[in-house]
Amino acid sequence: MKFFLILIYFLIEEMKLNLKRLKFIYNFFKQFSIPRYLLYLVNNSFIPSKDKVFRNYIHRNSQKWKDQNSSKNSNNKNVSIPSVFNHPIYITSDTIIAKNLMKIFNANGIALLDNYDLKKIILFKSFGIKKIVILKNFNILVRLKYFIKAYSIIKSCKNMDEFLNFNINNVDIGKAVYDHYIRYSRIGTTNEFSHLFYANLSKSLLIYYQTNKFFKKYKIIASVQSEKQFIPGAIFFQSALVNGINVYSRIGPANNRFGVKKYSNINERYTGRGRFSKKIYDLIDKKIRRVAVEIGGEVIKKRFENIPQYKTWPEYYGLQEFTKKGKKVKVEKKNITKKDLCNRFGWSLNSPIVAIFATDLTDGVFDSSWSLFRDRLTWLRETLTEIKKINNSNWLIKPHPNDEVNRVITSTVSEVDKICRNCNHIQLFPNDIAIGSVPKFIDAAVTIQGSAGTEYPCFGIPTFITAETTISGLGYTIEPQSKEDYFSQLQNIKKIKKLNNQQIELAKIYFFIYYKLMDIPVNLIAYMESSIIDEKRFWTLMTKLLNKYDFREDLLIKMMKIQAKNNDMHTIDYRMIEKTNLDNTLTKLSEDQNP
Repeated sequence: MKFFLILIYFLIEEMKLNLKRLKFIYNFFKQFSIPRYLLYLVNNSFIPSKDKVFRNYIHRNSQKWKDQNSSKNSNNKNVSIPSVFNHPIYITSDTIIAKNLMKIFNANGIALLDNYDLKKIILFKSFGIKKIVILKNFNILVRLKYFIKAYSIIKSCKNMDEFLNFNINNVDIGKAVYDHYIRYSRIGTTNEFSHLFYANLSKSLLIYYQTNKFFKKYKIIASVQSEKQFIPGAIFFQSALVNGINVYSRIGPANNRFGVKKYSNINERYTGRGRFSKKIYDLIDKKIRRVAVEIGGEVIKKRFENIPQYKTWPEYYGLQEFTKKGKKVKVEKKNITKKDLCNRFGWSLNSPIVAIFATDLTDGVFDSSWSLFRDRLTWLRETLTEIKKINNSNWLIKPHPNDEVNRVITSTVSEVDKICRNCNHIQLFPNDIAIGSVPKFIDAAVTIQGSAGTEYPCFGIPTFITAETTISGLGYTIEPQSKEDYFSQLQNIKKIKKLNNQQIELAKIYFFIYYKLMDIPVNLIAYMESSIIDEKRFWTLMTKLLNKYDFREDLLIKMMKIQAKNNDMHTIDYRMIEKTNLDNTLTKLSEDQNP
């Protein structure tokens, strides 16, 4: 790209920055009372928010933590909270994890923000986190300097694959920029350096140098961050690990039940939060294997009975209603047999049926430490191209719901139409089939790293994964070592055998761990769906929880203390290991039915 075009793009980015500032001012006046803000500058007890419900929560929360905050840490140790998103449930869950670590390690709290956000600042301070560090935008000359530096770095790269390897002190800047571009452009793959690459790289460089100074300046012993992707999340997360700081991440949905994973090494940066240590499996095998298999089996059974609270993605297999472009569409689900399906498509009953489960094509494409393919769209394209030639098997392609939710530019449906048109042995997954039917008619499953890799082995169905997942290396998934190996196994899929009982049990144990052993109730966070949130109701419920809160009943901090004492990777409900909470879990499972 010509240098003079880079200067034009820089000016365009500056115009965007100024528009962003105007929007910030507009939103500031919309959210905050100016008289109250002026009082807040003099006395922090005046909360400038116009939202009375939020003010009540802040006052009550400040009061709750006041006594505990009075004891100061003499060692000047800190727990950092790099804040990436504005979602109230994400912020509060990470902050509560940080508060627990502050108690466990006798440390202070320090928040790191990528821009000025008064609401976040007020929320952090109500938890007794007084030190707030905000990254600078610097002046236009400094920004121009880094834009030119970004231009120089990209110009030195021969192609996109070389750019992906660009890092500074083991922090993968190139991958963070690519991942960010893929996510927000809604394009699943690219070989072209659009002007956004230059803008995002220059921003990443500015963030990296400030973040690195932050972790070196303060005596930080732990960091809490549940979003470890994109810009600035990937840079915050990896910078902490490079500086020898353990990073704690929430595992599970952003609501009132979750566990915590500890990352201790930069080599773990792309490992999923649900990748459990051998230590947990050994502990279960020694103490509660039989009941863990039973509970895990019940969880997967209820998921395939379409009971909502056991779903990972309700739209993935289609509940009765799903949102499409703002409208709810009702789809009647049918339980069908292999014969029914073959009759529908004109397939032979004697040919195996293989389901290919596409994953989210644009969201966090580097969430694995190894992959046979650069990104998920590349995997999908190359897989479709290969199976065109394999007509002695029949193939069902299942799009991921986020194709619709994120309105991706290139979708699974469009790729199937483009690559596999007129291939009768390749069909899109019918939307009217009940999920419970699927294990009865498919002979194998294929995914790059989706939830199908955890689900279908529970039914003895051989499942291919082509990137690291949470269940990699456990012995019940098929993990080709190269593209050639992968394509060869697809060609010979008729020879693949069903899983044995030991493999099936191990797959069910994973479900027990993820959905029950990690499922720790958090009595300071209100339950609410994180995708659609009513903030007034959320803060009202949060205030009520504060009124009922009893530190002695706080199970999360009890379990986190044991995690710290044992130096465990994950927080788990240790009561289950000692068999003191298993009956309650089994009772709850028997009560959960499809309404």
